[in-house]
Amino acid sequence: MHRYLIIFSLLILGAFSAEAQHYDRGYEAVPSSPFVEKGTWVFGGSARYSQHINDDFNLAVINGISSEGFNLSVNPKLVYMVKDNMGVGLKVSYDRGMLDLSSADLSISDISMSARDCYQINHKFSAHALYRAYIPLAGSKRIAMFADLMLGGSFKQGKAFYPGKDYIIGTYEEKYALELAVDPGIIAFLTERLAVELNVGMFGVSYGWTDQIHNQVQNGSSDSTSAGFMVNLLSLGVGLSYYFL
Repeated sequence: MHRYLIIFSLLILGAFSAEAQHYDRGYEAVPSSPFVEKGTWVFGGSARYSQHINDDFNLAVINGISSEGFNLSVNPKLVYMVKDNMGVGLKVSYDRGMLDLSSADLSISDISMSARDCYQINHKFSAHALYRAYIPLAGSKRIAMFADLMLGGSFKQGKAFYPGKDYIIGTYEEKYALELAVDPGIIAFLTERLAVELNVGMFGVSYGWTDQIHNQVQNGSSDSTSAGFMVNLLSLGVGLSYYFL
């Protein structure tokens, strides 16, 4: 019995000793030198443009696709470092897209559908206040992780036309959204001032509503709320940033 009491006492003492011991995981709580110094300005962003032209193209169960369109996205940002490795700033975005569908036929078993002379165009403006924090990797001055906390909103306009039985049918809509998002990523300096960034959406909360006018006669509206905590590979982005004092 005494032997078991001694063993039990040693285990408790060992647990307290392990808890009091400091483990060095390789990251300093306060790095000896900051990754980005206070007073630094960061200007950067990303841009993307794509265009397509289809002439009697077949895709899976959709045949005879004849269409053309484009997508444009510009996303500049400006950040000021209020403390070492911590900055605040503004990110704005402009997106525009167009699709002109001349013809397309869908055929699945006994079901067949077709679309002719459909046209859609839209653009969106968005602005977000931004807070950024850098986490240097093992004291590195070239590579670090970062996280962007963004709060803002967006405004989108769009219109679509397609032929009805006796006349052209058109819809005009306006979309508004309020958004809170967290985008972590990694940054690597290519030169002393120029860096490349890779970020991915992880957490977001948004509330949006839509006002719609159909044929300049009927009005409609809708609203939606969404929240998610997951790695969204569809929001993977690559951009360049320039750092200057």
